[in-house]
Amino acid sequence: MTGFFNFPVTPSVQAFEREGCMFRISRLFTLLAIAALAAPLAAQTDVHGTWTAELREGKAFLQVRTAPPADWNGDRWRGDWSMGQSIPIDEIGGLPRNDANLTVSSVKFELRREAGTLTFDGAFREGRGAGLFAFAPRAEYAAEMRSLGYTDDLPIWRRFQLAVHDVGPKYIRALKGEGYDKLTLDEIQRAKTHGVTIEYIHDLKGLGYRTATLESMVRTRDHGVTAEYVKAMRAEGVPATAALDELVRLRDHGVTQQYVQDMKKAGFSGAAIEDLVRARDHGVNPEFVAEVRGLGLNVSGLDQYVRLRDHGVRAAFVQELKAAGYDKLAAEDLIRLHDHGVTAAFVRELGTQGFKNLPLEDVVRARDHGVSSDYIADMKELGLKDLTLSQIVRLRDHGITPGFVNHVRSRGYKPADAEELVQLKNRGLRD
Repeated sequence: MTGFFNFPVTPSVQAFEREGCMFRISRLFTLLAIAALAAPLAAQTDVHGTWTAELREGKAFLQVRTAPPADWNGDRWRGDWSMGQSIPIDEIGGLPRNDANLTVSSVKFELRREAGTLTFDGAFREGRGAGLFAFAPRAEYAAEMRSLGYTDDLPIWRRFQLAVHDVGPKYIRALKGEGYDKLTLDEIQRAKTHGVTIEYIHDLKGLGYRTATLESMVRTRDHGVTAEYVKAMRAEGVPATAALDELVRLRDHGVTQQYVQDMKKAGFSGAAIEDLVRARDHGVNPEFVAEVRGLGLNVSGLDQYVRLRDHGVRAAFVQELKAAGYDKLAAEDLIRLHDHGVTAAFVRELGTQGFKNLPLEDVVRARDHGVSSDYIADMKELGLKDLTLSQIVRLRDHGITPGFVNHVRSRGYKPADAEELVQLKNRGLRD
């Protein structure tokens, strides 16, 4: 059994349906389904509800929905409860094998578990079905569980949950055989629902993880760390001593065997796994590496690729700056320009005002101090021509605006140069 999940469903949620694929259940059948869900479970003598299913790849994606007892989950939930799982067709009695397009107007099938049997009645069209179900507990189950030390009260609702999750003596004994003893029933159910099969435990123990707790197995399984993944990463240099938590971290960060191999082909065969984790987190992949190299940049090490990526340096940015005259910039220069908002457009605008082929430092300074093409043009219109970039920056820093210049002149002042305007501003003359 794989792909298990369970969640509550509000009373307004409709039964499982895929638009354009599910056929319409007849009005009478719909009324029966509603009645099944609406029937009170106050006495809780049985469990029944509705089901939907989809057949694919030799499995049935089966979902059941029912109304829980009034005292279930305290006061936290008052809606219906839905549970779903993917089950091999071989485990379901009454459904044909290898018929993903099953179409039948009336069908009965059952799912037998140690805790009891779920019987299903309904119809299928093109591999998608719906109908009603009922649960019948198995009388011997409670005694078998008590013999294993589980004296928990097992009302029919609890047995129904354990049946759907396929929790019973067989799985419990198998866990005990693997060294997982004295577990609570909730712990066992959690392991089963999260896909921790005995085969999964065997596989990881065979790779050296013999002392892993059941909770660690659950976490590892949840994060997609399988025996195949462990073997693949070991083949790429992850040491056999790596803890399960470290493998979970690698998996969570998207470090797969394919990624490692691709980065090795890109020239990082000696990169530590930790460096690859950081590179993956920051979006550095073989495509980005090839893009940067295609620009002719001299990048030293994986860390500098990470810096370029983090600081937003992309091919278009570099190409545009090259076209603007800055075609021999180092990686760190490009990072600095991007951080300061220096674009090819800004460079061209300065050029239209006569400031061409400026040193990198001057371009960054102009951008940082808010010197724009418009500001330079305004100063020129006021007669302040032939100013150096340093003078323009000084005027901008001191708040010398066109309005201020006109105000100074209206007061009878005739400043000879930029420095006199700054001094007037500093002495308190305002616009």
